[in-house]
Amino acid sequence: MSFGAIMQQGYIVTDVAKAANEWAERVGAGPFYVIDRLAMSQYHFRGVRVDVEISLSFGYWHGIQIELIQPLGEADTLYHRAVRSSAGQLNHFATVVPDLDGLLDSRGLRSRVIQHGNMPSGLKFVYLEEYLPGGQHLELIEAHEATLGAFAAMEKASRQWDGRNPVRPMSALAQDLAAGGS
Repeated sequence: MSFGAIMQQGYIVTDVAKAANEWAERVGAGPFYVIDRLAMSQYHFRGVRVDVEISLSFGYWHGIQIELIQPLGEADTLYHRAVRSSAGQLNHFATVVPDLDGLLDSRGLRSRVIQHGNMPSGLKFVYLEEYLPGGQHLELIEAHEATLGAFAAMEKASRQWDGRNPVRPMSALAQDLAAGGS
């Protein structure tokens, strides 16, 4: 089994809306679709199950998904540690894989997993600790077709985007596509 292409750059930030606006202003990435509060009950950091809540924002910059993650609350997580040590800096790259467990087993990578979890959408993820040259984590994502469809829809919206309203609720995605991405 092999890794897929890099499809995402992930940044841990103190404010997803502010960071999304900066990405839009500086390089034209966007629009960014925000999930204000996402509780993950199936999150594990360094082998310990932790209840974690985050804010997320997704936008595209010429085919690369920019993910902005803001930790909420005080739980000890990779996100909280990253925001304290390197807020706003590149934290990880991500790739989509068809069989997350199969890839981990075939490559002997379980010992490199720093965090893993399941999103309410059914998406499964792991971060391989400082796996990439240069020290960034590599996130492996196993996602259902609905989630992959949402990613494709966000990318399509970015190609049609006129630069206005760079930060939007996730619920605006379907309406944006119907309106031609404005």
